[in-house]
Amino acid sequence: MKILNTCFCRAAFVLLLTFVTNCLQAQSSKIITRTGHIDSAGLFKLVYVPVDVPNGVTEIRVNEKYNKSGKNVLNIGIFGPQGYELGNAAGFRGWSGGAKTSFFINEAEASTGYVPGKIGKGTWNILIYPSTITKEGIDWTLEIEMIIGQHKKIFKMAKANDFINNRAGWYSGDLHMHTLHSDGKRTQQQLTDEASSKHLDFIISTEHNTNSANLMWGKHEKKDLLIIDGEEVTSTAYGHWNAIGLKPQSWIEWRYTPDDKVIDKYIGQVHRDGGLCIINHPFYTKNLTNGFAYDPGLFDGIEIWNGNWDVMDALALKWWDGFLKTGKHMLAIGASDTHQSSGSPNNLGTPQTVVYAESLSQKGILKGLKSGKAYITSLPDIKLSMIARCGDQTAGIGNELKVNNNQQVTLNLTVPQISSATISIIGAQGVIKSATASSPGYQWLIDTANSNYIRLEIKNEDGQLLLITNPIWIKNINK
Repeated sequence: MKILNTCFCRAAFVLLLTFVTNCLQAQSSKIITRTGHIDSAGLFKLVYVPVDVPNGVTEIRVNEKYNKSGKNVLNIGIFGPQGYELGNAAGFRGWSGGAKTSFFINEAEASTGYVPGKIGKGTWNILIYPSTITKEGIDWTLEIEMIIGQHKKIFKMAKANDFINNRAGWYSGDLHMHTLHSDGKRTQQQLTDEASSKHLDFIISTEHNTNSANLMWGKHEKKDLLIIDGEEVTSTAYGHWNAIGLKPQSWIEWRYTPDDKVIDKYIGQVHRDGGLCIINHPFYTKNLTNGFAYDPGLFDGIEIWNGNWDVMDALALKWWDGFLKTGKHMLAIGASDTHQSSGSPNNLGTPQTVVYAESLSQKGILKGLKSGKAYITSLPDIKLSMIARCGDQTAGIGNELKVNNNQQVTLNLTVPQISSATISIIGAQGVIKSATASSPGYQWLIDTANSNYIRLEIKNEDGQLLLITNPIWIKNINK
């Protein structure tokens, strides 16, 4: 018996040794180091670091190191062998900005912010650029590990369902948010769990400069929650904007300046996907000036309310109102821009944009937004009705009402009763009507001779906005 046990142990040891040897032979790696310096004049300048990847590599790992003294922030991303030319979506393989200093990509999975899939032979380019930099500049090091190992099943996209139900109605959603796929602090699953707990009907995914989350929302969707794909197109120097309503595989280019005069090309790409282009938090600057450097007339709307209401939002509202006075149909939206779970200044669903849609679907929500049939509120479960009537014509939020010159309009409102709040009807000349929000219903006669629109605001006693609508447009047909 002892002889048998000894033979068995020796055989088992040989098998284990063979297995370990085969594994070591099946996987090998090569580490390449690149170093450099960016001086202070290199702020916002793109630096591409080429790396030749041989045949057989199944995973790439990148580790970024730099002197973080002062306010140095070195952003990072990567392009595959298909190239990194402007607009080259085929070459794009991921971006994490300043949120990560290391990442990996293999055939089946990748770090959040990066796109899994085949590791092709050829020249890959790691993109780095400083979004803040000290006068001493940045010394940087990239360690690139290329692993030759066992092939894995190639990643396949898991897109979210773009249709929930066929019921017309008002649907509440959050149009701007982040997860670990950019600089957010929670997973996609944690975000959808919270969205469901807050009874949101839809959310729009808007990670910075990457579509990686959009390729995976199908793994995290909920029965009654619509997930719409998007991207926050982020240029720190020239402003941010949201491309909402994208196809999941679409990636919108961001590596250009206003002087390049190419942004209309990428706005067109969003529109071809059926989406909209929204200017984000334009006054989020150190000196509260408008930091959006592109032509606003090319865009579909403005995020006038970002997170908790503050002076930056008030400035964005004033800017948006100026477009309305010129007759431009510029959509106003509000969103949380949430980065972490409840308890932060930007809580998911605060504010939310409530949209009238013919169905709870991507097409339905986008059609409602394009029509301006939306209002913004920080109050959950709000019931609002705003109908203007002139003769036998009626119009709601986002619609146009034709009137003869100097003809009055009857405005019927159903609004929430809020203690110490004020309801105001706003036109091109300012406040037209005002009352305390002590009644659930109002009927007012509105003089439209000097206004091309009317819209509603509700504010609390401290002047904080609680609700704002997009306008009902007034067209004086005898002018």
